[in-house]
Amino acid sequence: MGRLCDEYIELLSGDGDPSEKFWQLDKRIRSDKRNPGVQLQMTRTNFIYNIIALINNDVISIEGLEDFSDELKETVNAFLERQNWNHSDEN
Repeated sequence: MGRLCDEYIELLSGDGDPSEKFWQLDKRIRSDKRNPGVQLQMTRTNFIYNIIALINNDVISIEGLEDFSDELKETVNAFLERQNWNHSDEN
C-alpha cells in the first residue's frame, strides 16, 4: 500500500492539468482496488490461491512464508512451479 501511495503522490505532483490528474488517479485507484495486494477475500477455500496471487503481485515473497507449515510451503511451491511450467509452454 505504501508503494501505491507513493505512486499516487507522484502522479498528483506531476505536471499537467489538475482535473486530468484527478481523473487519472481515479482510474488508477479503481484498477488497483482489484489488486490482491489491496484487497482479498480470505477463506479456507481460496487461501492458497490468495498466497499465490500475493506472491505473483510482489506483495509477499516465498521467504515471507517461513513461519508457515512445511506442507503449506510445499503446496505453494508446487503451484508456483506448475504456473512457471505453464508460462514456459506459452513461449
